[in-house]
Amino acid sequence: MLATDLVNNGLPIHIGAALLGHLNLQTTRGYVAVFNEDVVRHYQEFLDRRRQSRSVDEYKPVTDSEWSEFEEHFDRRKVELGGCTRPYGSPCQHEYSCLRCPMLAMHPKMLPRLDEIEEDLLARRARAEHEAWLGEVEGIDLTLTFLRQKREETKRLARVAPVDLGLPTITAYG
Repeated sequence: MLATDLVNNGLPIHIGAALLGHLNLQTTRGYVAVFNEDVVRHYQEFLDRRRQSRSVDEYKPVTDSEWSEFEEHFDRRKVELGGCTRPYGSPCQHEYSCLRCPMLAMHPKMLPRLDEIEEDLLARRARAEHEAWLGEVEGIDLTLTFLRQKREETKRLARVAPVDLGLPTITAYG
């Protein structure tokens, strides 16, 4: 009820997730009785309130080079299995071990690739177990756990209708 109350009263869900200690927004959304449209609307209202409280001088027109760099950032976030959802300008703290990273947004078309990866991990695990490489077995088991979670999450999200956020527009402030 606390999470629902916070988000319904305008607190952005990502801040609610941090307050509740959740590493994944989907966990928080499980506790919050709101719809996708509500989450988007609340976040947009939060941004509008923030912009109104700041000086107009803080907003400057975006240069072509800044916009180009921004777009390139998102191109660099594309990985084999989908896309990295880490914030703009932040480095990958997991050294691109994407299966273990909570920031990986799997593309549903890559689910068959997960099956191939799981098969390979199981073969590697069998070898590690045979050779008594206990650390390797533990690491592979952890990766398998994340892989299976990613698979289930991707299947679940593929059943949820996407929210249309519209196309972003660049406006001049000032």
